[in-house]
Amino acid sequence: MASAATSLAMVLVVLAALSYGLPATRSGIDFIARTCKKTTNPALCVAMLSADPKSGHASTEHDLASVALQIATNTAKKNAAIICDLGGKYQGKPEGPAWDVCVKAHVIAAAELMVDARPSFNGGHYADALKIVSEAKGAGSTCENAFKGIHKKSPMADMDRETMERCGVAGDLIGLLVAK
Repeated sequence: MASAATSLAMVLVVLAALSYGLPATRSGIDFIARTCKKTTNPALCVAMLSADPKSGHASTEHDLASVALQIATNTAKKNAAIICDLGGKYQGKPEGPAWDVCVKAHVIAAAELMVDARPSFNGGHYADALKIVSEAKGAGSTCENAFKGIHKKSPMADMDRETMERCGVAGDLIGLLVAK
């Protein structure tokens, strides 16, 4: 029969293992909420950051902006890949040119976030990173407008919105660092 100390140690190990990948802690959520109040969409900011376990370890606005930039980059990469896959099916069809615009806009946004925004951010060039993130945010609008131009509803409106929102939060948080 296991001793009380052994049982307690096993419970602590299990609890530690279970808590490892969980979203932000209560104090982390309070910090996220205080910081997100400074953005244009606090509710979205809180939802986005509190869903990412890395945010729970953030202790500065810089840390949260970094997490938000990574979320925006991951979202743009995922959406660009999906749009590229879908766009090939519309070549030679009336929607083809609109799809081409969307593919280009989202691929460029994802590439710029990865290749330009992250290094600028990591180097402390927050104004440059903010400009790049703001441009990437426009990929969704570019895509939506391409479909409006052919009088059709964009089939990727949700992905466009997601890219705009994620880049918007990242831009707002990076903007907090520009002001410092």
